[in-house]
Amino acid sequence: MSVLSAEAPRKLSVIGITSGYDRADVLKSVSIEVKPGTVTCILGANGAGKSTLIRAIVGLNRVRSGSIFFGGESIANIPTHQIATLGIATIPEGNKVFPKMTVLENLRVGGLLVRDERKVLQQMDKMFQTFPRLKERQNQLAGTLSGGERSMLSIARGLMTDPGFVIFDEPSLGLSPLFVSEVFNIVGKLKEAGVTVLLVEQNVRQTLNISDYGYVLVQGEVVAEGTSVELKQNAELHEAYFGVH
Repeated sequence: MSVLSAEAPRKLSVIGITSGYDRADVLKSVSIEVKPGTVTCILGANGAGKSTLIRAIVGLNRVRSGSIFFGGESIANIPTHQIATLGIATIPEGNKVFPKMTVLENLRVGGLLVRDERKVLQQMDKMFQTFPRLKERQNQLAGTLSGGERSMLSIARGLMTDPGFVIFDEPSLGLSPLFVSEVFNIVGKLKEAGVTVLLVEQNVRQTLNISDYGYVLVQGEVVAEGTSVELKQNAELHEAYFGVH
C-alpha cells in the first residue's frame, strides 16, 4: 500500500473541551493529544462520548469551552470543510457511502478538494491497488456492495485527499472477523507511511495491538490514559470498563 501523505504530520491537541447536544453536555473537560506519526486510540463503550469527541474535533458539534489545536493552529468551531483542507480526513462509522453512486463516483466525491486532476487519478490508482475488489466493482452502484466492500469504499473515499491525519470512527463495527483484520491492517499501513491516526473503537484487544497510546472515555470523561502496553496490562481497567479480564 502506498499512501504517503503530501501533508507534513501535525499534532492534535484537545484541551479541556465541553461539548454536547442542545443543552446537554456529553463531553466534560476532555483533553487528549495525538502526536504526529502515531496511532492514538479512544476506547469506550456505547454512549461514552466517542463520536461526540470526533464531531467536536471536525466542527460538527460546537465546542462550548476548551480549545482544539492542530499544528498549533486553533480549529475549535471552524467550519468542517475548512478543517478538511488542513489535511484531516474522517472515516465515519457504519460504512457510509453514497448508495446511488458508483464506486468510481464515490471516490471522485472524496477527491473534490483536490484541484489537480492528475493527483486525483494517482490517488485513485493507489486506492485500487490497496483495494483490488473496488477496482473490479468500480462501475457498480455502492448500495449493491457487501458490508465489507462498503467499508473498503468508505475508507478509500476518505483517503482520496492523501491526508496527513486520519480519524477512524469505529471502523470494525458490524464487520466479519476477516474484514476487521483487513481494516486494522490498513491502519497499520497508514502508520508505516507516516500518517497520523486517531482510532475510535470498542474492539479493545486489536486496537491496543496497533496503537501507540490510548485514552479510555466513560460517560464523557477521560478516566484513564497510557501507552498501549500500560493499558493492556491494566486488568482492573479491562474488567471495570470493558467486562473482559
